[in-house]
Amino acid sequence: MIEITNICKHPVQLIIKSKKKVDSFTTLNIPGIGAKKNIYNLEDERSTAYIERVEKMGLIRTRYVPNNILIEGEK
Repeated sequence: MIEITNICKHPVQLIIKSKKKVDSFTTLNIPGIGAKKNIYNLEDERSTAYIERVEKMGLIRTRYVPNNILIEGEK
């Protein structure tokens, strides 16, 4: 899994692969720092090159989290 953290005060919209259809894309809105919900866990297969580009722009931070670790809030 990939943990995506929004490090800006404003929301960030990302393009990710859809769960419903095979070659489709959807958007993901991650709230800003003040909302206290600025962390999102994304499955590896839903990642796109757009996420890497937004990280290089300095809007988000990503980190790899192994699937076998139970993450708080996903019980």
